[in-house]
Amino acid sequence: MDDDKKNENDFDNTDNANEANDINDSAENESLLDIADLDQISEPSSLPEARESLNYIKNAFTNLKKEFDGLNEKYLKILADSENFRKRINREKEESLKYSNENIVKDLLPILDYLDLAINHSASYIDDDTSGNLKIFVDGIKMANNEFIKTLSNHGVKIIETENKTFDPNFHEVVEMVKDSAESEGKIVEEKRKGYMYKDRLLRPSLICISKPGENCEDNN
Repeated sequence: MDDDKKNENDFDNTDNANEANDINDSAENESLLDIADLDQISEPSSLPEARESLNYIKNAFTNLKKEFDGLNEKYLKILADSENFRKRINREKEESLKYSNENIVKDLLPILDYLDLAINHSASYIDDDTSGNLKIFVDGIKMANNEFIKTLSNHGVKIIETENKTFDPNFHEVVEMVKDSAESEGKIVEEKRKGYMYKDRLLRPSLICISKPGENCEDNN
């Protein structure tokens, strides 16, 4: 009986030693394991062979999972990059359509400037014109100017307000500073040329004259 127990213990110890060796060998050769080689594994004829096959399969699937995780990470990155690219293209397309008339509007602004100049310079001559023809002519220019501004307004163009405003570098460009102790510093005292916004973009700044208490008049033109 004692000899039988001894033989049984020797067999268990041998199995444990073989299993440990199998695990170590599998760990060393883990990088060489391939799921494609599984069909070459023969049916085990003993418990040690079954354990060896099991360890091989485990390591093969571990490598397969690592490969899958790496490919999945690359796929997700490519998917995210593609989505960001699609969004950027759509955003640029929408912006391009939104501001598609910007250059045309810019080219029309000098016409408004000339109409403003004609209206402003004619004011001092209207009272001297006894025929009334000049007033009729200027009224026609004013109507054309107002209709022009209305049309541009329908397409998103707005005049930048300067009356009773203070200098704002986001919308105004200073071309002259004048001494005026009655006004606070930076107060717009005269508009030299109208500025315009196109939707939410600055089309061109207003050219203005601002007060500068305690300073001499400076002309930046």
